[in-house]
This record gives sequence, structure tokens and C-alpha cells, in this order.
Amino acid sequence: MTYEIAATLAAFFAGFAMKRGGLCTYPAAPQIVEQRRIDRLLDFLGAAAWAALVVVPLAWWQPQWISLSGTHNQWLITLAGGALLGLGAWVNRGCVFGTFVQLVGGNPNYLATLLGMVLGVALAETTIANVSPAITEVSPAHQPGLPAVSWLAATAALSIVLLRSPVNKTVIMVILGAGGGLLFATLKGWDFSAVLATFTRHVLDPTHAGPAMLVICTTLAMIVGGLLAAFSNGSFKVQPWSAHTALACLMGGILMGMASYLIPGGNDGLLLKGIPGLAPHAFLGFAIMLVAMVVLLTIRMNNSGYRSPVKA
Repeated sequence: MTYEIAATLAAFFAGFAMKRGGLCTYPAAPQIVEQRRIDRLLDFLGAAAWAALVVVPLAWWQPQWISLSGTHNQWLITLAGGALLGLGAWVNRGCVFGTFVQLVGGNPNYLATLLGMVLGVALAETTIANVSPAITEVSPAHQPGLPAVSWLAATAALSIVLLRSPVNKTVIMVILGAGGGLLFATLKGWDFSAVLATFTRHVLDPTHAGPAMLVICTTLAMIVGGLLAAFSNGSFKVQPWSAHTALACLMGGILMGMASYLIPGGNDGLLLKGIPGLAPHAFLGFAIMLVAMVVLLTIRMNNSGYRSPVKA
């Protein structure tokens, strides 16, 4: 029972931090294109660094309870998945994080993204499931060797540098990184995108297990945390429904749902589980996703109908 309570509280605070910080990879890309700045990207990297600093040593201490992300070496599939994830985020005008932030901020158009993710998973299940990479390699950081120690030193250095950020941003990075990272390391499929994917697979094939009750509870706690953050800082505002925006969200969700098969995982899993665990496929997938968004935004700044997840 203690673990269940701790997991639910961690999910609540992760959702709160995600909304309070307006975290989304998509706004980081236009900031790079238009302003030549990487502040938003550093917020994400800071969260990943804190996740690594917390999760990796705990995985050495309690390997029976905490697992680091495994990896695979099917790089071409990862390249395709990262590019597809970037394209989906560009069409959707928001990544998995951004979809959550928009929904708890009162934007109903992003409900279409959830439907799109379900359709994308269903489509992938019937078309490309056989090419989904199998996670067969253990994490390079699973034991305290030179790669793991060097990785912890690098993440510690980045965390120290980012301590110069405003206190509220630092707190958000720590909460999301440590809390979200621990949840990914101890509870498989706790986040809302994974719940959607698991539920869809169960509907398509009842032999697939559906989401566990604790997973559902943590997802609900994450949503409650996000809503509380939106109401507490006055950023909750119901946005008008737009058929054009909803259609774009639907298509973006389909692409991101399919991409989750090819990497595998969405950008939230890459950031808070794969990268902290020093999984090479996660670094490549996240980098290609970001590059794809930057290239697409350089060609066309796709912000029509999009409201920034950060309160002005």
C-alpha cells in the first residue's frame, strides 16, 4: 500500500510540474528556429538529467525493484520512428507532453489527438507490429562501470549548470525528472499515452493484458495534478473547438501512435526512461524527432490554432 500511495503522489506532482512548467518539446523547436535559443530544450534535458541522477544509483541499489531502460540496435527503424514522431508533433502542434498540457489547460481540440493515438496504435498493430524493435540489450548503465559513472558525472554537471535557472524552473525539472523517472523505472506504462496504447491492444486482442489498476490510478493522479496547476495559476481557459485544428490533432495523434511502435515509446518515455538509462536508441530517437521538427518548422511555421502551453 505504501508503494501505491507513493506512486500516485509522484504521478500527481509530475502532472502538476508538467502543466506548471508548460513542458512540451514542440515549442522548443520554434524557439530554436526563430530565436536561436535552447532554453526550452534545456528544461527537458534538465529533467532527464535529474531522472538519471536519481534512478541510476537506485537501480544499482535495488535492481529487483528499479529497472533501467533496455535498448536495441535497429537504428534505421529508430530513425524512421523519430522522424515520424517529429512529423506527428509538427502536425499536432505538440508532443505527448504538450498534448497533456493543452488538455488540462482547457483545449478540447487535443481530445482528437488522444483518438488519433488510439487509431495509430490500432493501425500499427495490424500493419507494422512485426517490425517493432525488440528491447534485447541491457542498459549500458545497469552496473557501476565507466560508462555509467561518466554518464552520472555528465548529468550532475548539467544539473549544476542549470541551477542558475529560476528557482521555479529548477523545482519543476527536479519534480518531473525524479518523480517521472522513478515511475517509469518502477511502474510500466504509468503515463496516459501508454495507458491508451495498452487499452487499445487489449481491445484488439484480449490476450494482451489491459492497464493495471495502479497504472490507471497514477494516470488519473497525473491529470488531477495538471488540472490543479492550471487552475492555481489561472492558465485554465476553455478554447473554442476548431474542426481544422481537431483534424490536425487527429492526424498528428495517428502519426505519434504509429511512431511509438517504431522507436518504441513516445517522447515522454524517451526522455524520462530511455535517456536516463543511457539507452542509445532513446538518444537517437529523441534527436531525430527534434531535428525533424526543426526542419519542418524552418519550411513552415505550423502554429495555426495553437495556444502556447505556458501562461504569458
